[in-house]
Amino acid sequence: MKSKILRTVLIVVPLACVLFFLYMTFFHSAYDHPGRYVYLDHCASCHGEQGEGILQLVPPLADADLARAQFDSLPCWILRGMSRPMTVNGKTYDQPMYPTAMTDIEMTNLMNYLASGMVHTDRQYKSDEVVKMMQQCQP
Repeated sequence: MKSKILRTVLIVVPLACVLFFLYMTFFHSAYDHPGRYVYLDHCASCHGEQGEGILQLVPPLADADLARAQFDSLPCWILRGMSRPMTVNGKTYDQPMYPTAMTDIEMTNLMNYLASGMVHTDRQYKSDEVVKMMQQCQP
């Protein structure tokens, strides 16, 4: 009787651990891009959870022609904000974008998330590249 229980435990516990690992790896947020959390914390309240923007007030980021054409300018726009009208996908937006403070790691994660998940560029950034971009921002 004890050997049957022990044998069952030795099979069930490892199997449960493997199933839990597979669940966390493939069906849960274990593979969510770290930049997604930065985006949700700093950007989604204005630009929308999926980057869709807000009507005529806030431009979209998802498939935005301006973001794609001037992607390397994003760190400066984020750090310094913007107060000039901009045209995105044929619509003009004149709502100011307020500055947002971020660490170089947060900015790198955000840039990579936006590049792959919203703007759809092939560019991937390393933190030292993003630090240089951030340092070049005009006050």
